[in-house]
Amino acid sequence: MGTVETRKRIYKAINTMSSEQLDVVLDFLEDFQRSDEDETAMLMTDPGFMREYQDAREDIRTGKTVSFRSIRRNV
Repeated sequence: MGTVETRKRIYKAINTMSSEQLDVVLDFLEDFQRSDEDETAMLMTDPGFMREYQDAREDIRTGKTVSFRSIRRNV
């Protein structure tokens, strides 16, 4: 589907939505518009995240992990 057709379908869909639904769609679109790079940069500057990330990498390196199958059985 081309861009023009996609825009027409989006426009048609939003014209049938309530104001509450439009608010939710707008929030989603604004979140979606943010780049992954911005979110990654935010995580990388969070000292708590970086500490946990480094701990997780060390756990993987030393074999301190749990298999997915053992987790899946408990869900």
